[in-house]
Amino acid sequence: MMIRNLLLTSALFCSMAASPALAQSIRTIESTPLQEVGPWGAAALPLGLERLDSDLWQGADPGTLALAFDRIGPDLRFPSLQRLVRQAVFSGGSAPVGDIELARARFLAANRLGPSEAATRLFLTVPRLTADPALMNLAIDAAFRAGRTDEACGWVASPGLDEANSTNASPSWLETRATCYAMNGEAGAANLSVDLARGKGQTDTWLGRAVAAVSGPVTNPPPFRADSGRALALSMKAQLRFPKGLANNGDPAALSSILIWPDFATRVPTEEATLLLRRAAQTGVASPAQEALLRMPIPAAVEPASPAADVTTVPLGATLAPPLPQPPPPPPIAETWAKTLNQAANAQSRALEARLLVDDLRNLFQTAPDQIPPLAMQTLAEAALWTGDVRLAKALEIRSPTPLSPRQRLVLAILDPVAGDRPIQRHIEAATNPNAQRQAIRDALIAWSAGMPTLGGLAALVQPGLPDMKGGQAGVRTALVLAAERGSKGEVALLVGLALQGQEPASADAETVAIAVRALRRVGLTAQAVDLARDYLLALDMVIPTRAAAAATPAAQPATAKPSPAPTSASTGLRTNTSAPTQTRAATPAATTQPNQSKPAPTLLPTKPTPPSPKARTKAPSKPSWTPPK
Repeated sequence: MMIRNLLLTSALFCSMAASPALAQSIRTIESTPLQEVGPWGAAALPLGLERLDSDLWQGADPGTLALAFDRIGPDLRFPSLQRLVRQAVFSGGSAPVGDIELARARFLAANRLGPSEAATRLFLTVPRLTADPALMNLAIDAAFRAGRTDEACGWVASPGLDEANSTNASPSWLETRATCYAMNGEAGAANLSVDLARGKGQTDTWLGRAVAAVSGPVTNPPPFRADSGRALALSMKAQLRFPKGLANNGDPAALSSILIWPDFATRVPTEEATLLLRRAAQTGVASPAQEALLRMPIPAAVEPASPAADVTTVPLGATLAPPLPQPPPPPPIAETWAKTLNQAANAQSRALEARLLVDDLRNLFQTAPDQIPPLAMQTLAEAALWTGDVRLAKALEIRSPTPLSPRQRLVLAILDPVAGDRPIQRHIEAATNPNAQRQAIRDALIAWSAGMPTLGGLAALVQPGLPDMKGGQAGVRTALVLAAERGSKGEVALLVGLALQGQEPASADAETVAIAVRALRRVGLTAQAVDLARDYLLALDMVIPTRAAAAATPAAQPATAKPSPAPTSASTGLRTNTSAPTQTRAATPAATTQPNQSKPAPTLLPTKPTPPSPKARTKAPSKPSWTPPK
């Protein structure tokens, strides 16, 4: 017996010595605070996001944190906030002051925000999950959302869970059992569970109709629903028709679930699937691999074929047929990128298009910069700013005949500040009227909040006529300032998302954005603060363009001729950045009238001179003012 124990002990020590990974795991467990071993320590970041520090919940106010978890939703229209709020909710850390209900509120927010795949992984990292029936019910709902019905129904059969939920008067548990029976093809047991749920107060008839639709064809199928994991699972199993507005305003968490459903590829047509995927990418729930499917393919270079020698004998006096007209070559891919970017109607879509093209743009600029049309340089430099690629933005700006707009230069200075530079002061001094001055001071407020040096320019903030604050957010702003003073990173991230939730970046309140940027910097989230300021300024430049500060270069000035009307922007419903044509008009009041030449425009499409109207050509001569003698 003693020999056997010695052998086992030596084998154990040998295995530990031979496994560095095991030793690393032991050191990690030993260095983990006891407060992180629990629901608050669970972490599972969505793909492409980095985990925040483990002290993100320290110093948080329990009451404010509970309200933030309850009210935060997926309607986050700042691209940077889509990442920041999910980073906070899905990152684990030391537990704040509060009870188990506060921890459950975090998981409920994770289910609401999505993506569903990350929410399911988050529950799997909770130690002793089955010991908390309420948390188990949330995990079951998350598994239903992610299309893991076998896993969800396996949890339903966990020992003791049925007894714990049977004492609850809510019919929710019976609805969960009915869903499992229906998904498993047991129609009788599913209908019995539906009847029992009605006996406990369930008044919604949708569940019974959905169970019937799963069992077989029905004459009047229920509408598609995704307000819970159970409803989504039954809707997908019964192949209910998607609502019409799903691709335009569908819930992001539901979209993330639909995209990973087992039969999605065979059930949904390619065109509709692309629209759903684009909506998911714009709302921040698509994975990097899913988002890459939306990238525009680069056409292969086609070399013109050399004419072959004609060896046939042509009869005397015969004429050869004229060659067939060749189709025009496709426009350069960089021109197509710029046109697509200009057609993006809001900050979410423009940031998405920038992410999709920036890798190919970087490769094209390094390998064949001459294939990028000069008029596309400024728009593509904006794409580099959306993604934070300062080096690419500067390189494109140098080669562009049209300078960046003052607001774009301000974003470039925020991303890469230069000692002694005064971009804010130049931005304010370039404003020539009171309205432009108010806009410039608002931009300066955001830039200073993001960390730009003041250099004596703060006096502009006390000038009269500044934009007033919008009502309705004063309480959230105050809570945000207090959370920043306590140093609670997670609470600040949630309150920033709550303060700007549902607001388009271009129309958001400037002071709320400035307070949010300063709060993020105060708790150490400097990169997130810069991203938020960048989103606001670039989105504002889409609908309120600023005049370029410098004149166009002489090489970019066209020949003088009669001015032609500027082309209208793409059918986006918003004014795009018109710095390029504005600068050209300011530098050269006339455009060329030579063939095959056109006036520079953001859409990069040639313009045609406006023909005279028919009335102008057929206008009758005016009547004489006197009567001729007879």
